[in-house]
Amino acid sequence: MISWLKGEIIHIWKISTKKGVVLNVGGIGYEIQLLPNQIHKSEGSNEIELWIHQVARDDGTSLYGFIDVNQRDLFREIISINGIGPQIGMSLLEDFDVNQLVYAIANKDSNLLTKTQGIGKRIADRLILELRNKLQRFIDNDETSHYDKRDIEPNQFSKYIDEIYLILNSLGYVDYEIKDSIKIITSNEKENSLLLNTLSAEEKAELMDKHLKEILMKLSEKST
Repeated sequence: MISWLKGEIIHIWKISTKKGVVLNVGGIGYEIQLLPNQIHKSEGSNEIELWIHQVARDDGTSLYGFIDVNQRDLFREIISINGIGPQIGMSLLEDFDVNQLVYAIANKDSNLLTKTQGIGKRIADRLILELRNKLQRFIDNDETSHYDKRDIEPNQFSKYIDEIYLILNSLGYVDYEIKDSIKIITSNEKENSLLLNTLSAEEKAELMDKHLKEILMKLSEKST
């Protein structure tokens, strides 16, 4: 069982919604699926350390990598539930950090969980039922119990990005142009998420104006 790998990233791949890397470890290339938000963190790095969960099936072996060991361990808890597969686990950990996800499960907040694409009420209820009494070690380690629900709205940043996307789309920019240009914001997702939680509606509007000006400047530079 592979549990941890350290090596050089030699390729970043994408298949549909799945993203990952090929990691050169001692001359062997390991294909590992990562959380999409961790791809940005790995870009430009010559070397990366990953906590690994290995899934062996009849049609092959899959590796799932996480920068933080608590992410890997929580992923294992999620997919231990019968009928819940790795892609659901990856989707949840893409939208929530460990503290946020544990908080939602421990507080039986199924509405929060269903904001993740592919998570319906039935799956959310099963996660809560089967995991809410099994996550104490994450609470102890990460002080999740001290989180204020107002600080963990998972899709606030996503909604902010969606709004910017719609504005740019209405101005005539196409999908690939927008996705490339908004990296100005998404590359600092954690910082901007925390910032959004502290701002009033008026301050958020001012921040959006600032981001839009930066993005439009970048787009105009590319068109010249």
